[in-house]
Parts: sequence; C-alpha cells; structure tokens
Amino acid sequence: MAHNGKPNMLALAAGFGIGVLWIAMALWCLFSAMNGFSNHRPDYGAAWTLVGVLLLGAGAASIVGTWWHVLRTPPVH
Repeated sequence: MAHNGKPNMLALAAGFGIGVLWIAMALWCLFSAMNGFSNHRPDYGAAWTLVGVLLLGAGAASIVGTWWHVLRTPPVH
C-alpha cells in the first residue's frame, strides 16, 4: 500500500518477482509437456500442461494483483 503517497517498492519487487518466477516455472512445465507429447506420452504431456497452465495463472494473478494493490488502491487515511 502507498505510504505518504509513495508506492511500497519492496512490495512491488516481491510481488512482481514471485510472478515472474512462477511464469518462468510455467514456461518450463509447458516446454516439458511439449516434450512429453512429442515422445508419444500423452499422460506426461497432459499432466505438465495442467501444472503449467495453473502456474501461468498464478504468476499473472501475482503480477496484476500486486500492481492493483500497490499502485491502484487509494491509501487509507
């Protein structure tokens, strides 16, 4: 939350950092899923696709939620 009209940079860094880390893990999972599908392992590919999609959603929610909470929410007086 903003303190004295300034955004909390530590909160921004933590939220965005976690979001970027989760998106990187999601991309790794989706890459692994593509390898599974290309090696004729649909069970492996489907499982890693599910994990990748969920991580991608979590990373996006972390970034958008942090941005909204820190920069868009008006400070409480």
